[in-house]
Amino acid sequence: MRALGDTESATTLLYLPTPPIIDTGTPLSYSRLCELNGNHWRKILIILAKLQTTESTWRDYRDEQLLRQHEAIVFGDQLLTGHQLHIVAGKASWLRLGLDLQHFTPMEASGRLFRRENIILTPYPDYRQFPNALIDQLRPVIQAFRSGG
Repeated sequence: MRALGDTESATTLLYLPTPPIIDTGTPLSYSRLCELNGNHWRKILIILAKLQTTESTWRDYRDEQLLRQHEAIVFGDQLLTGHQLHIVAGKASWLRLGLDLQHFTPMEASGRLFRRENIILTPYPDYRQFPNALIDQLRPVIQAFRSGG
């Protein structure tokens, strides 16, 4: 599996090192992904929903829209071409994609978010490494990119 979601229509691509187990016989859903993959993927999907939500609450977004319109999760060994916002999560993903931190600018004081044009390097999406404060700092950047700003 190379991606979850539609990489062609997504405005945000999240890059992770390892794909989840999926059930090809049923539609992609938050509940099914968590059932098959446990708490680890529950955390990833909640953080992604919190990053992507606009008007709706993140829970509604997670349950009704996540991976259906604005975002996709990619597991490949190179950045996909296109004008999407590329969020590369975790040092393992940064290294796998050949991204050198010294070519990026810190986005905030703690040194956990870095940006170069449409590529953002972030911690791995886990609550300890990617707390709500960091989500709150990154969400406006994602929203501005989505709206063309």
